[in-house]
Amino acid sequence: MATNDNFNSFIKDSGLSDYYKSSSDLELRLYHDLGIYGDIAESCIETLNDKCGVDVSCFKFDNYFPEEFSGKSQFQRVLFSLIPFLRVSKEDKTDFKPLTFLMLKNAIDKGRLE
Repeated sequence: MATNDNFNSFIKDSGLSDYYKSSSDLELRLYHDLGIYGDIAESCIETLNDKCGVDVSCFKFDNYFPEEFSGKSQFQRVLFSLIPFLRVSKEDKTDFKPLTFLMLKNAIDKGRLE
């Protein structure tokens, strides 16, 4: 039961409480389903490490989330940040592994996110 308390504290501290309401949401994927990436996703992983003591040293962020400002040039990065729908047409979500709430919960249980 302490694990659920830790997980619920993480959800609250990370700001994910807007997305996670109950255990039926455990299969929601942060990027694929909720569109979470960049600084917000990075903050969630940092909270997992800082507040829950989860080792994230082996976690490959780029395997799960795109860059905040994608594009091959400075011009493309500015264009994608100003016109977000262009980014959607450029990105293929299948390029990234899913990271679910269940995976985050299991990481708290194991003390490690890989």
